[in-house]
Amino acid sequence: MSDTSNTERRRRRVKRLKRMIVGTFVVMITFPTAFSIYVGCKLHVTNNNLAEMTSQYEAQLGITGELQEKLSEEIKQREIAEAEVAEAAVSINIEQHEEINSFVEQDNTKKVYLTFDDGPSIYTGQILDILDQYGVKATFFVTGEHSDYEEMFKEIVNRGHSIGMHSNTHIYSEIYKSKENFEKDFFAIRDYIMKTTGVNPVIYRFPGGSSNTVSATDMEELCRFVEEQGVTYFDWNVSSGDATSQTLSAARIVANCMAGINNYQESVILMHDTSAKYSTVAALPVLIEQIQAMEDVEILPITEDTEAVQHKTSE
Repeated sequence: MSDTSNTERRRRRVKRLKRMIVGTFVVMITFPTAFSIYVGCKLHVTNNNLAEMTSQYEAQLGITGELQEKLSEEIKQREIAEAEVAEAAVSINIEQHEEINSFVEQDNTKKVYLTFDDGPSIYTGQILDILDQYGVKATFFVTGEHSDYEEMFKEIVNRGHSIGMHSNTHIYSEIYKSKENFEKDFFAIRDYIMKTTGVNPVIYRFPGGSSNTVSATDMEELCRFVEEQGVTYFDWNVSSGDATSQTLSAARIVANCMAGINNYQESVILMHDTSAKYSTVAALPVLIEQIQAMEDVEILPITEDTEAVQHKTSE
């Protein structure tokens, strides 16, 4: 019995030991495998996440690069625009500066217009020679009653002076008797000047000025008529004083003109070219010399672009 029991116990111990060994072996094999599977799953998930993150990152990099390109382009365009604005501003400043300088220069420069009414006469040639001597251009408001001096009409134009109308007959009572009379006289002197010189006159001076008080016709109506013909009428703001019946000395004429010039930025001087006005001819060289001795003064002929001095307007 004793031996049999011992053998049985020994067999049972061996059997338990085998089960322990097998269990341990199974555990040793199963755990690493399961752990490997777990780690593999986690790694797969991690790889997927990493791949997704990488893809997102790369996409973000692409977007960032695109944004960076757009930003660079916008910066470039802004720099170009700023440069253009700066250039334009400089250009504007230059233009404004030039305009200001031009205005200041124009504002500081006196303009003098020498005008001679009633000619041509026996003295017109001398007047033209004096003007040539000093390199000066003037304006002659002529009448048609002096057909004996037809060559002088041509000389006025040929020597570069302005020629304007001053009526055909210069007879106030006839010219201003009615609008019809005035129109007839106007067209007569215009046609005569065109026929004689080839010039279509575009400036006019009313006998006695637009402010004369002898006209039997409304002067505003006559002013409108002249303007409707495309002609500008000019009065004066400086008088030499030689229109009076009393003969003034050359010195007095010069003094009258210089006093007026000092009062205006643009002076239209009234003088006369008739056989009774030799003192005007004598005064002319002295007058021109005194004007030319002034600073910032120009002596100019009247043209259609000259700002008109008018005693009465058509409005």
